[in-house]
Amino acid sequence: MHREESNIILLRPHHILDIITHYGQNVQFKPHPYGHAVHTIAKKMIDNIDLKIQLIIGADDICRPCEHLLPSGYCDDVLHQLDPPTPKQDYNNNLDSQLLSYLDILPDSILTLREYLKVINSKIPGIEAICTHPGENVESRLGGLIEGLKKLGIRKK
Repeated sequence: MHREESNIILLRPHHILDIITHYGQNVQFKPHPYGHAVHTIAKKMIDNIDLKIQLIIGADDICRPCEHLLPSGYCDDVLHQLDPPTPKQDYNNNLDSQLLSYLDILPDSILTLREYLKVINSKIPGIEAICTHPGENVESRLGGLIEGLKKLGIRKK
């Protein structure tokens, strides 16, 4: 079965967490100068939490139109704010591997966004220790994630 035929969106686990957190923080999703698809995928996610997703470690449907994604599927962006500066590909692959392990989900698993968010909700508090990016406030990350889950009806008010 081809992915397009089954309407499955390929997503990195941390991309979902970032979007839900930003949604909870009332961040507006707008086109980014890099050209990635966060704004369009976020809209699809928020409009339909029953969409099917495949959790992958590697370039996903958000990365696909980004100017930093090479034809090989490797991201050539570097996180200069880290010491030492780290290739974004390496950082994200490690982060997504940690998240899937913590959530006890195998890479390439297919489920609905709702199912994934229910697993996330069951790991609060705790998951914020993994998904908070360097320089980001842990309490702000956790608060945004909780609010995003509430807005989507996953978490009780």
